[in-house]
Amino acid sequence: MRKIISIWIMLILLITTAGQPVYAFSTRHHLINIGKNLINIPLAPLKGIFIKGPHNIKEIYRYEVYGNEKPEKNGWLIKKLFAVWSAPAGETRGVIDGMVEGVDSAGKVITNTIDIVTSD
Repeated sequence: MRKIISIWIMLILLITTAGQPVYAFSTRHHLINIGKNLINIPLAPLKGIFIKGPHNIKEIYRYEVYGNEKPEKNGWLIKKLFAVWSAPAGETRGVIDGMVEGVDSAGKVITNTIDIVTSD
């Protein structure tokens, strides 16, 4: 009985994995990825500060001032003040997203380097 179950498990595994195409990266491709990610490590936090942060602030302002259910309340001064008060949170979120992206790029550099050494 155990032999039949193990044969079925092996057969199912063979059927599910046999049709998957696998493409190995060349050393050149790994080096290109390493270069892209090395450039992205210091630039990702800057992108978070100068691009993602202001974009988040703009979205917060648009939502708070003009995203009300009642159109007559759109553009009120209290809504604008609340949007300005919420702006540092949007900038902080952009900075943190940029830092996370930079650390992720550093991890990709390390894994690509290991893949070159271990012959993928």
